Amino acid sequence: MKFFWTIGIVLCISMQSLYAQFPVFESLETALQTPDSVYHLKLKRKKLKSFPEELKQFPNLQILDLSNNKLESLPSDLQYLSGLRILELTGNKIDTLGPSVGHLTKLKELKVGNNEIWYVHPDVSKLAGLEIIELWSNNIYFLPLEMTDLKRLKEVDLRGIQMNAEQQENIKNIFGPEANIRMSQSCNCQ
Repeated sequence: MKFFWTIGIVLCISMQSLYAQFPVFESLETALQTPDSVYHLKLKRKKLKSFPEELKQFPNLQILDLSNNKLESLPSDLQYLSGLRILELTGNKIDTLGPSVGHLTKLKELKVGNNEIWYVHPDVSKLAGLEIIELWSNNIYFLPLEMTDLKRLKEVDLRGIQMNAEQQENIKNIFGPEANIRMSQSCNCQ
């Protein structure tokens, strides 16, 4: 347990240094004035219903925070965001992690907690560098077996999801002992 605690601290410190490295743009209008200098874009609580088309104009974007908006889905093509290292989509209304998420091959953190996700496409396994995935408070009952390919995963957050003991055990078997898997207590449910 001490080992996982240490890994968590190291990951937190390294990601904080990544956040601190870049200036944070909090409006599209300001960011569009110097699109090549936008590495960290924070569009939190902007009542967005879809991904802004303007995101295609930021070739160096590495950190994107679209949390607490009204997004219902991911675009079918996320190729233009292939340089992202951190994607924060917590607190939206997204119901599926579709195949387009597989285009984000440099992603280290994927935060999609507190959405309505019931399906995770197997292409999530293409995120070979993924270290942290937050899926807490969603409608997930299973994850694709292809996620065993995510060898760098250190943190999987599935708290607040009702799963019985068998479902939890199946998910633990996908990731193995290297990943710290957070789950709520199992339920007596189907």
